[in-house]
Amino acid sequence: MSNIDQQQTEDSIPTLETCDEKVVFEGKHFLRRHGRIVAIGFALLIFIGIPLIFASIRFIEKLQLEPTVFYFLELLSKYALLTAGIFWFFFFGATLGSFLNLVAWRLPRNRTLLGFSYCPSCDAKLKLRENFPLFGWLLLGGSCSTCAVPIPARYFLVEIVAALLIGALALIELVGTGINLVKPDITWVFSFDSFVRNPQSELIGYFLLHTCLICILMTVALINQQKQSIPRSIFLFAFTISIVSAIVWPLALPYSHTHQEVGTVLSPFASLLPMIIGIGTGGILGFLFVRFIVRKKGPLDVSFILLLALIGSYLGWQATLMALLLTALLTLLGKLFKKHLTPTDLLWLGVSITIFTWRFWIEGLQNLPI
Repeated sequence: MSNIDQQQTEDSIPTLETCDEKVVFEGKHFLRRHGRIVAIGFALLIFIGIPLIFASIRFIEKLQLEPTVFYFLELLSKYALLTAGIFWFFFFGATLGSFLNLVAWRLPRNRTLLGFSYCPSCDAKLKLRENFPLFGWLLLGGSCSTCAVPIPARYFLVEIVAALLIGALALIELVGTGINLVKPDITWVFSFDSFVRNPQSELIGYFLLHTCLICILMTVALINQQKQSIPRSIFLFAFTISIVSAIVWPLALPYSHTHQEVGTVLSPFASLLPMIIGIGTGGILGFLFVRFIVRKKGPLDVSFILLLALIGSYLGWQATLMALLLTALLTLLGKLFKKHLTPTDLLWLGVSITIFTWRFWIEGLQNLPI
C-alpha cells in the first residue's frame, strides 16, 4: 500500500477505471470486505500453488522411470525458487507504483518525499506491513487501521498496473535477453537461470532507463488526473538522467537516428546525436499536436510538448512518433468510456507499447529509404 497524504473519498479521486461503474463498485466492496483472504490466497498461490502444479506435471511425465519422493521435492524446490525469482520483478514494479503514488501526491504540494507514510486524519504512522505494496491495502481492507478512514482504491490499482508493466518489461528485456530490441540468435532461450548466471550489463541499462521513463510518465498522468500542474522538478530530473546517460553511455539509445543499431556505430558518443534529434523532433511533434489536433483555448500545453521532447531524449525520434500515434489512438478509444481523458493520461501506455514492440516496427523503418 502506498502513502496516504490526504483524507479523500473515492468519489473525489479520479481513477484509471473504464468499465461499468456498478461492476467497479462491487469489485472494490468485495476487496474491502475480503482483502485479507485475497492477500493470503494470492501469496499461497504464488509461493506454493504454482510450484506444486509445475512440479506435479514434471513428476507425472517421469512416472515411467519410477521417480522417488526426493525427486518430487527437488522439483518443488526448483520451481518455488523460480517462481519467487520471477515474482520479485513484479513486486519491484509494485514497489515503484507505491512510490509513484507518494510522489504524485506530495510533489505538487511541495512536500518532502522523505519520512514515514501516515494517515492525515489521525496522524498515525503506517506500520511496515500496512505500507507493504499490494498486500498492505488488502490486509487493511482499504481503510486506516486506526481511524477507519477509507483509503482510495486508486493507490491499489496503480500498484497493480506498475507491477504488471515493470514485471513484464523485466521478463522481456532481462530474462528474455532484450527480444523486444534485437533479433534473438540461434541459441536464444528464455531462461531465468541464464540471467542470474550471466546478466548482460547493456540490457540492465536499457531496463533501468525504460523503467525510469515509464515511471515518470505514470507520475505525470497521476498528477494530471488530480487537476494539478506538473512540477518543473520532474522535467529537470528526467532530462538530466537521459542527457547524462547519452553522454557517458554510447548504447543509451538502442537505435541511431538512421535506424541502425547503436552498437554498430563506432563512436564514444553514438547516442548523443540520436538523443538531440529525438528532443527536437519530440518538441516539434508535441507543438503540432497541441496546436492543430488538441486545439484548446488559451495558452499552449507546454507540459505535453516537454513530455514528447523527453520521450525523444530517451527513445529517439522514431519511438517518439510511434508513441504519439499510439497515444492519440488510445485517447480516442478511451474517450468512449471517459470523456475527460487527455493524451497526457495515456502517454505512459503508448510509450510502454512502443517499447514492448520496438524491434518489430523499427525493422519496417529500416526497409524504408528514410
